[in-house]
Amino acid sequence: MMAIKKALLGMILGALLIPWSQAYAATYDVLKLAAEPSEMAARAPMFVIKKFGNRYYAAGDHGHIVYSDDNGKTWVQAKVPVRSTLLDIDFVNDKQGWAVGHEGVILHSSDGGDTWELQYDGLRYGEEGLAYYTRLAQENPDNELYPILVGEMEFAIEQGADKPFFGVNMYDEKHGHVAGAYGMLLVTFDGGKHWEHRLHNVENDNFYHIFDFSPLPEPGRFFLSGEAGLLLIGDINVEKATRVHSVPWEGSFFATVAADDGAIVMGGLRGRMFRTADEGETWTVVEKPPTSAIVAETRLDDGTLVAAGVGGEVLLSKDEGFTFTMSPVSGTVGPIFDLTQGEGNTLLVAGPRGIKSVTLAQ
Repeated sequence: MMAIKKALLGMILGALLIPWSQAYAATYDVLKLAAEPSEMAARAPMFVIKKFGNRYYAAGDHGHIVYSDDNGKTWVQAKVPVRSTLLDIDFVNDKQGWAVGHEGVILHSSDGGDTWELQYDGLRYGEEGLAYYTRLAQENPDNELYPILVGEMEFAIEQGADKPFFGVNMYDEKHGHVAGAYGMLLVTFDGGKHWEHRLHNVENDNFYHIFDFSPLPEPGRFFLSGEAGLLLIGDINVEKATRVHSVPWEGSFFATVAADDGAIVMGGLRGRMFRTADEGETWTVVEKPPTSAIVAETRLDDGTLVAAGVGGEVLLSKDEGFTFTMSPVSGTVGPIFDLTQGEGNTLLVAGPRGIKSVTLAQ
């Protein structure tokens, strides 16, 4: 009975708020509003934290991007032209970087992350995709896939800029990919001046979400992991991503990391983790204690693998990912969204309360 009352109350409140929210949406567009400067930016929810060169970067809610040149002791907020939630970031050198996130945004920086510009958004995704696949369907009338993708793009236009990119992976200043919800996959060959659709080159018939990239030993090849046991091997040399069908699990994979020996260790829902050393032909179930969903993984300078559960667990592996043990720092920083190696034996952790530093036992 209480659940029914709560549901009815929610419906009533929702109906009352619809006119207000529609009017508010007309004046509040995250794609048209720059991120607000805030002294608390580094304490706001952060979904990604990475180090490139000597600088650390973190990105998260409301278009916040912050960077640190003193190993995470202090953070400076970057100038960002949108208020979209940001989920990933990548730099190819000390100047050229890209960030992606909700509303299908792709941002670019040419000054080391001090300032950013909008290269792409989810409105363009549907419009440009519709034109692209309509042309391919007309030029290839016997191809059964292109009309399906035309329908996908029409639906994307109806939905608006509502789908996030979860990951960005740049190979150099010109060439890179972004991937995201419902299998969205774009490629650029000119540093992001143009982004081209590649749904037709990906073996992802159910349009599952793609969450993470992880490089394979052979140059130009990488894993893409995602929803419902999705695992793809991408190859930039042939611009194809083929499905690995031997994955021994149907749950979502949120994080991947490459061990020193080239093996890939994957983690996801229910804390499940698997390891493959032969590009998915065979798999080993990782031995580990029970945890919440594994959402982040990284490799430290000494080869130690670190995995994090969204509930705050921190796991360590000293044997290339065959086994993980619980670190004493588990549960000391609250929920975890991402992590990376800090100064010395520390980790920098991103979560709903911003960025924190924890020290691992020697």
